[in-house]
Amino acid sequence: MTKTEEPAAWTAATGADTEPVTVTSTATTTGTKLTQSVQPQAPGGTGNKPTPALGAPKAATGSAERSAAADSGGLGNDPTDPDRYCAVSRNDTNAQALQPTPNQVEWAVDMAVRGQLRSNWIRQGGYRSQAGLATVDPQGLFPPPTLNGGGQIPANLLLGVMAQESNLWQAEGSAIPGQMGNPLAAVDGYYGHKAVPGDPNSYWQIHWDKSDCGYGVGQVTDGMRLAGHEKTDANGNKEASLSPALQKLVAIDYASNIAAAMKILADKWNEVHTDGQKITVNNDDPSRVENWFTAVWNYNLGFNPPSETSQHNGYWGLGWYNNPANPLYKKSWGHPFMDTKVDGAEANRDAAHPQDWPYEEKVMGWAAWSIDTGFSYSTSGRQDWPGDNDFSSAGFRPAWWNTDTQRSAVSPPLDVFCNRDNNCDPATPPDCKNEACYQQYWWNKPNVTWKPDCASSCGHEAIKYMTLISEPGRGYRLQNGQPVCSGAPAGLLVTSIPNGTDTWGDCGKTTSAGAFQFTFNPSRDNTYQAKADLHQIGGGYGGHYWYAHTRDDAHLGGANGAMNIDGTWTLNQNLDWARVLVHLPDTGAQTRQAAYTVRNTDSKSDTRIVEQRANRWFSLGVFHFSGKPSVTLSNTTADGTADEDIAWESVVFQPLRGKPKNSVVAMGDSYASGEGASEGDRDYYPETNYYDKKNGKTRDACHRSTNAWSRKATLPGGPKSVGELEDSGYGDMDYHLIACSGARTYNVLSEVQEKGGEVPQIRQGYLDQNTTLVTISIGGNDSRFATIFQSCMVSLGSNCSEDKFDEKKLDPLVNGRDRKFSDQPFATAVPGIISDIVRPDIRAMLLQIQDRAPNAKIVLMGYPPLLSDKGSCLRYGLPGLPKIGISEGSAIWLNSIAKVLTIAMQGAADDANKAGAKMTFSDPTSDFAGKAACGDPEQIHGIVLKATKSDSTVDWIPGLRDYALSTQGLHPKIGGARLYANALERTVTGMGL
Repeated sequence: MTKTEEPAAWTAATGADTEPVTVTSTATTTGTKLTQSVQPQAPGGTGNKPTPALGAPKAATGSAERSAAADSGGLGNDPTDPDRYCAVSRNDTNAQALQPTPNQVEWAVDMAVRGQLRSNWIRQGGYRSQAGLATVDPQGLFPPPTLNGGGQIPANLLLGVMAQESNLWQAEGSAIPGQMGNPLAAVDGYYGHKAVPGDPNSYWQIHWDKSDCGYGVGQVTDGMRLAGHEKTDANGNKEASLSPALQKLVAIDYASNIAAAMKILADKWNEVHTDGQKITVNNDDPSRVENWFTAVWNYNLGFNPPSETSQHNGYWGLGWYNNPANPLYKKSWGHPFMDTKVDGAEANRDAAHPQDWPYEEKVMGWAAWSIDTGFSYSTSGRQDWPGDNDFSSAGFRPAWWNTDTQRSAVSPPLDVFCNRDNNCDPATPPDCKNEACYQQYWWNKPNVTWKPDCASSCGHEAIKYMTLISEPGRGYRLQNGQPVCSGAPAGLLVTSIPNGTDTWGDCGKTTSAGAFQFTFNPSRDNTYQAKADLHQIGGGYGGHYWYAHTRDDAHLGGANGAMNIDGTWTLNQNLDWARVLVHLPDTGAQTRQAAYTVRNTDSKSDTRIVEQRANRWFSLGVFHFSGKPSVTLSNTTADGTADEDIAWESVVFQPLRGKPKNSVVAMGDSYASGEGASEGDRDYYPETNYYDKKNGKTRDACHRSTNAWSRKATLPGGPKSVGELEDSGYGDMDYHLIACSGARTYNVLSEVQEKGGEVPQIRQGYLDQNTTLVTISIGGNDSRFATIFQSCMVSLGSNCSEDKFDEKKLDPLVNGRDRKFSDQPFATAVPGIISDIVRPDIRAMLLQIQDRAPNAKIVLMGYPPLLSDKGSCLRYGLPGLPKIGISEGSAIWLNSIAKVLTIAMQGAADDANKAGAKMTFSDPTSDFAGKAACGDPEQIHGIVLKATKSDSTVDWIPGLRDYALSTQGLHPKIGGARLYANALERTVTGMGL
């Protein structure tokens, strides 16, 4: 689609300074610097805690344990908060807020400061109809304020307040602009959370009477409590609540919220511009950004008027807490907030520690340098993606100054508000520890000046939308988070919200063939703390899902944990045999250990572990039901530290004619997962090729490929390959690929794999009495092939079989059984490890697999020799110099070790059969004859230089530790996976599948 042109900036009148000024903005989400050319233009409270620029507090602390008290009134199943004090409940599907684009917020501010944010410019209906008003007229409902002394609020100043209060968000921060979500009501303020030193678990305890009730982009608190729970000031005066319709509108609609917030900000200006209590700045021209310093100070923490001096030991004015000279902010002295001209790249990190600046200095910083939202949108609402020509993630157009030096002085020196007028020594400002001390240094003097030439040296308003235009479009074409409205597998769909619920997006109203219900545990005080960790988002299949954070017992999860949440989908009819599929959204779902429990089935393994990063429909398997099927998902996971998200979205129950003929589980290591059988990243399931450079602990490099050999094979009598049948939902095929690159036998049985963070394969739940075939390749990593190959690669022409098996190569998870091989040459150590450790471990593993799948036949797939042509393509060097890489002698020895492992694997299969398993060993050696690495055609990769998304750096070649090689090296290519499939097809022929 064609990008809508932005309105042209208004040009100053002749004689004005029209030289453009270059401004550097800083990304709060990425730390990236943005450079903008700003054209100078002619001049034309809430009382809540500031919202940190990087979002809400980390949700990693816990709360009190579950109460034994029984739930009353259904609160334990209701995601909303009927017992709240704030006007609009979180997690209410009938009170969803649109997350506006930065353009929409800037447009609303630009219109509002001129009194033009009226109904004729607003898109009526849609999500705004939730308020029940026939017409939404923001500045008809919240009329434009009149400033004492005249003038109007500079747009960039109001945008700075919005940036500090909410990051320009109307919905909670996890909602992407264009999506619906919970109204942004800061969780700690909504629930009255408070930290108790030394007791981190206390954070989640609910104190409704302490609820702040700030909503939306302006964090509007005035009038936002329920009737009967209004705030009362120190004099016993009760605040008037807005009408329920206006309260909902303030919560869900960014435009109405901005109109209300602007009115509150104006009230704060007027409060410090009232005779007898004036606290003014510079030349007091409201069109200049700096002159709002005291009004913004007031906006955040309020004002102590002269009329209340008797309550404050004779003092009045603006509180010491937000005074720039307060030693709380000592780290920021001399470092203007977000000013890269003063602090260079270090200023990029200011938003990571916003507590080092007082509230009003942060607002001034945002007004001067803007905010990077991490997203780019055109006025039409079209999202631009990184790399697009029009991509620019600046949140808004900042104010302009004539020079960078003037911009850097947007906030005052310390002695401006710390001097003899309030008995404060700027050389040693008081470090107050109590309220009585604070009161002594309150500021209450007028005509404070740090820019005597403010008319020219103060910040000037820069309005982006000078021309009055209709509301910019809602965000669409989302790179991530775009709702999926079609394409569900055939079957009976059960959504996570009731049938007929409006999602207020592209997908319209939901259609659901069942019900969904949450279960929350009451805490000791009979409140439901876990609801604070629950969120709704307008994404995923059908345009709605829920998410929370994963938790183990130590983080208040578990069956009795106060932060545990269970969500259950129940179909409204009985089924016999059916496939169960879950849809996983592309945002709000990162856990690798989501445990779905399928109920009313005869499966001996009814809990299936899913990696939720899949962004697709994912099969839990085929089940035999008795009665109405249901599926339960808890946010409790074994690795839950409240850092990863888990999502409840949609489930499809797909009725089948009967039990599938083939139920296949593919287990094992990289050779089974399909490592290498991908064109770069293309063919890997993305959840198994995942790396977040901001959090390396979330890495998953299991590298399961759509070209894995178990998928390419065709079973006897099958019309197509296993993969084709599974992808098409074929009724006689139930297939699960759970192999993981790097796995050893203990990763199949008991140990979480470091490379993937996934639950041990045998515990993932896909083996049961209905499984007919298990395929597995395992033993190569147990034999230390990767370590040995790396050592051989850096040998300077020698035969690496003489290299020493040193202590660095010992495996701490084999209980010391390999220690006797320490300091032996590879030539004796490796065969010894294969004989004494690998063979018995494979046997024990096979028997446990058979125990979990008693009716299955098991195929243990071997490994071919990895090198053809004596490894000639893996020797590198210059003429006349020793070559580095695999020597001819090393290649011969490495291939001989592959034969040793093959013999041991055959022996392990025989051992398992003697113990009662139904085992067959498959040897692919002949299939790869002449086709291994360096062969023709080469069907096993040699060294692959282009790393995949999740490959780690090279730490085994000196000088290359900052670089990455692909783990695809020495693994079958796509054609090699086909050769493996040939071997499997030969093996299963005649097995009676």
